[in-house]
Amino acid sequence: MSAKYVTLADANGHLAELMEAARRGDEIFIEAGNHTQVKLVAVAPVRQARVLGAYRGKLHMRADFNAPLPDDFWLSGQP
Repeated sequence: MSAKYVTLADANGHLAELMEAARRGDEIFIEAGNHTQVKLVAVAPVRQARVLGAYRGKLHMRADFNAPLPDDFWLSGQP
C-alpha cells in the first residue's frame, strides 16, 4: 500500500486511474491550495442480509435420508 498525493487538476484528468489505485489499497490524497483536502478511499461491497426461509420449498430430501447405510458400503474400503 502506498500513498499518492495529486493536485485537484491531476485528479480531474485521471480519476478512473486513481479510483483503481484506491481499490487496490493505495491511499490517494487530493490537494488544493497547497493543502490536502480529500482522501480517496474504496468502498467495501455491501453484504446482503440473510433471509430466514429464503429456500423454503426449494430443497427436498429423499425419504430414506436417515436410513442406515448398507454393510457393503462400510466394508467396501472405498472412500
